[in-house]
Parts: sequence; structure tokens; C-alpha cells
Amino acid sequence: MHVLPRKFVKIRHYGILSNRNRSTKLKKCKELTGTVQSKKQNLDIKLSVSELLLKLTGIDINICSCCGKGKMLTKDKLNRQNYSPPGETNKIA
Repeated sequence: MHVLPRKFVKIRHYGILSNRNRSTKLKKCKELTGTVQSKKQNLDIKLSVSELLLKLTGIDINICSCCGKGKMLTKDKLNRQNYSPPGETNKIA
């Protein structure tokens, strides 16, 4: 049902995925099924966009695409502008 009757509560997660002891239950399930647990060391390292793209594709976006030698630098960041259709500016509904 999309709308529950009065005084009813929808239970979203139960069993292994319930909130109580979720991490311990998942660890036990991973041990029983023999799946590899992820290492927390890899999760702590945050890569920038250019480093991640270089690691995944081998493309360095910091090198000039024309000459292939120079290093590209960010000079200025463009701010986002909100554009409205003509005649619609400052209209209050």
C-alpha cells in the first residue's frame, strides 16, 4: 500500500539489514559466504578529479591537448548565472 491506514508504521529494513547490529550481522554474513571485505585504507584516500581520471583511463587532463607538453592551469572559475526567458524577469505569480 502506498498510503498506510492510521497508526500503522512501514518497516523498511528487517532481518540482516535492520538498524540494530547491522555491521556485525553483515560481517558475519561475509564470513559465512566467503566474500572479500573491503579494506578501510583504500576508503580514506581521496583523489582529485584529475588524479582519478589519470588512474582510471590513463589520460592526463592537466597536459595541453594541442602541444602535449605544457601544463594547463586554472586561472579563473566561471560563476553560474540564472537566465530567464525574455519578458519573464521579475514577474510575480
